[in-house]
Amino acid sequence: MASEAVEKHYSIDVERMIDRVLEMPAQMRQSWESAGAFAEEQSPPASQMVICGMGGSAIGGRLLKDLIGREKGASIHLERGYLLPSFSGTDTKVICVSYSGNTEEVISTFRDGLSRGCEVSVITSGGILMDEAVKAGVPLLKVPDGIPPRAAIGHLFTPLLRIVTEWGIFSVDGGGFSSAMENMESLLDDCRPDADLAGNSALQLAHRLYGKVPLIYSGNGLLSGISYRWKCQLNENSKCMAFSNTFPELGHNEVMAWECPEKLRQDIFLIMLRDRDDHPRVQKRIDATMSILEPLAGGSIGLDSDGGGGGVGRLSRLLSMLAMADLTSVYLAVEYGRDPTPIGKIEEIKKKLGSED
Repeated sequence: MASEAVEKHYSIDVERMIDRVLEMPAQMRQSWESAGAFAEEQSPPASQMVICGMGGSAIGGRLLKDLIGREKGASIHLERGYLLPSFSGTDTKVICVSYSGNTEEVISTFRDGLSRGCEVSVITSGGILMDEAVKAGVPLLKVPDGIPPRAAIGHLFTPLLRIVTEWGIFSVDGGGFSSAMENMESLLDDCRPDADLAGNSALQLAHRLYGKVPLIYSGNGLLSGISYRWKCQLNENSKCMAFSNTFPELGHNEVMAWECPEKLRQDIFLIMLRDRDDHPRVQKRIDATMSILEPLAGGSIGLDSDGGGGGVGRLSRLLSMLAMADLTSVYLAVEYGRDPTPIGKIEEIKKKLGSED
């Protein structure tokens, strides 16, 4: 049966996105080592740090900000537009992240940073951005090419993590990093295409999500960016509508939308993400809201991040939810009979705009 399941999976997932997901720990280990010299080049920001990116190239910055927490993360600004924030100047550190190197918004912020005299550095696999970074003589980390940007998360998140560990902003050493990788590998091994269905929580969830609209809720702490990652991976890999929001804000507005007609609610599957470091009042809100909404939804599940305390535990908990999101989205794509890798409509928009990425 396992061989039949694997054969069926790869007959649909022909570009083998599941392999990309399963390779995440190896990708992160490689990137941790290759980013060492690049991280040592980086001096701590005198004031604000701006991380620029779009789509799959942007999520690494968001995960980093959530990982290091509210107090230290306050100095990090995430930019997803064409220009840097107005405060940017000679004391601002700017890291431009574009996997392809041809993302027009990131190229624009790179040029804006140079014109303002910011301390600019670049993470990319090539393209216009790499050419201009070399010409400008700014610190450059070239990552392996040939991967869909959303599947290159290890190459785009890990260098940022290595930088903040060098600065002492986040506490995890090489041994702690390896421990977090081992925790993620254990989860991934349980959820391989050839694994026993009884222990494959991602495939079980994909079965339950079939025909539903996933709605992902989380607190506004460690899992805030992860809930958005769930949404984006379900959009891009599964080719399905999916939405995300965070507590406590959603309890002041979106919760009222659950009074919509039952025929709409029954199409919604609620995924509630929980983390041990969620604010105590947020934890109470999550529990109270789940008790109210669970009977109204077409399905629901609560997922707790897996890992202990401290910096290593926090990283492990973040990565456990990242792995679960990516796995589930690929398995749901296969349930729908869709190859997870192609992103036709995104490419169509880029073509109309004359943009390469």
